[in-house]
Amino acid sequence: MRVLMLTHTSETPSTRHRILPLIPLFRRDGVDVEHVEIPSGLMDRWGILRRAPGYDVVLHQKRLLPPWQMRALRRRAKALVYDFDDPMIYSRDDGAVTTSSTRVSRFRAALAAADAVTCHAGSDGLARDYGAKNVHVVSTPVDLARWPMKTSWAASKPILGWLGSASNLPNLRSIAPALQGRTLRIVADRSIELPGVDVQFVTWDAATESEQVRAFDVALAPLPDDAWSRFKMPYKIVNYFASGVPVVATGLGAVSAVIRDGENGLLAGDWKAQIARLEDPALRERLGRAGRKTAEAEFTVEAAYARFKSLFASLVARP
Repeated sequence: MRVLMLTHTSETPSTRHRILPLIPLFRRDGVDVEHVEIPSGLMDRWGILRRAPGYDVVLHQKRLLPPWQMRALRRRAKALVYDFDDPMIYSRDDGAVTTSSTRVSRFRAALAAADAVTCHAGSDGLARDYGAKNVHVVSTPVDLARWPMKTSWAASKPILGWLGSASNLPNLRSIAPALQGRTLRIVADRSIELPGVDVQFVTWDAATESEQVRAFDVALAPLPDDAWSRFKMPYKIVNYFASGVPVVATGLGAVSAVIRDGENGLLAGDWKAQIARLEDPALRERLGRAGRKTAEAEFTVEAAYARFKSLFASLVARP
């Protein structure tokens, strides 16, 4: 089998987490895989399109192309899969969520062209709403070796933790009343002031982020109730699962598809009450271990690879 993977740049999180870890596994099993970052120039794109017939499967990951380019790719690809992990019809800038007719038309074109669509849990409904017929849920995997599980949940005064980018720090303000008198450790590129909260700031570093997360006793994932958050599964929750850190999260669509309230995490209707529950070390350990088991069962690279491999094989085997 020959597979062409078309993606954003290798530094893009969706490419780095969803696509690049799969390539060594495909090659291990004898699949000829070529990874190409989708070029911006029209002539360079035409060069890629002309090569598509030489592959059994083309995986087009995320990037929204003009409808005429999608139709051209459709005509040339023997089997075409569209993969996405963001609510593609929306964009978020400084907290504002917007959409446009251009994004919608390009998303519809990508879905219509594809023989199959792959996406994260919680986004499958969005795909179907915009015309996808053959939708497969493939969770974004986490490297469990890089995110080992914590070994103790016995802290008498739990440290709350939050890992993320500065653009999402305002989400913490929305739950500040529930954090009064508690210690909150922020791992990010900058901090935020929350009156009445003992904020500890740690500068984010890729080399130490897993260690910093394991030092959390409770992880927080507050989200605004908007269209972006309803269809976006925060990857940080997967990191918390892998680390064995019990997580409290806003119970929106994509998150509710992964967190089973009271089993592998807590969904926050009442933030203050849910955080107070996690003062119990036994509950923290039970939820933390359950989160790790969820990561081991649903979010490994091998699990994602198995789903993609099975899908590709079924497409190639069509008459």
